[in-house]
Amino acid sequence: MIDDVGLWLRAFLQPTVLVELAALAACAGLAWALVNALQRGLRQADPRSILFGSRILDGVLFPVVLLGFAYAARMLLNSWMPTAAFKIAIPVLVALVVIRTGAKVLQAAYPSSGWVMPLERSISWLAWMCMVLWVTGLLPLVLNGLDDIQWKVGGSTMSARTLIEGVLTAGVVLLLALWISAAIESRLLRSATGAGLSLRKALSNAVRALLIFLGLIMALSAVGIDLTALSVLGGAIGVGIGFGL
Repeated sequence: MIDDVGLWLRAFLQPTVLVELAALAACAGLAWALVNALQRGLRQADPRSILFGSRILDGVLFPVVLLGFAYAARMLLNSWMPTAAFKIAIPVLVALVVIRTGAKVLQAAYPSSGWVMPLERSISWLAWMCMVLWVTGLLPLVLNGLDDIQWKVGGSTMSARTLIEGVLTAGVVLLLALWISAAIESRLLRSATGAGLSLRKALSNAVRALLIFLGLIMALSAVGIDLTALSVLGGAIGVGIGFGL
């Protein structure tokens, strides 16, 4: 581990790092120009927009596009020079995508809820912690250690790593469900007034509850939990309805 860090530090002091930094700057410029063109073309300047937000740097699309450009640039540079700056840049950009996605989706789905801010901070801390473990090379060691912590659940064996991966999978699925439900709600509530507004709001809440329920079912299936048990199914329904309403 120490030897790997030493090699990385020596590579970071090479003149080729300037080429990497220039490539990263070019990627940022291209990402900004592309998102700006899309925002102007689609006329998206709504602060509630998850992809664009009120400004170019505010939405999810900019860090996603920047990550794609940076990954492509790293693949090109790796063919003729060692890379050091990209070994930090890629994990940082992945963490930014996760943080921005979680924050924007939660803000769009629950704009006036007080528990959204603490949850956003939790997602941010978790993303940055994983980024540090990734950059330092400790992430595989931590995952292997979590694999060694096992216990019996019925006829199957589960590990701490499986449990954590299941929770993360459920979180990703729920965020996707909330993203879709927020988009549907925005469509339903657009230009609605009076009694029609109340009806559409109730309909959007029902759609959100259904999507979260389906997302929980998919997440539990991915973890390997037997969904034939009524207790698990009933708990998923209760959680889904609670989040949706």
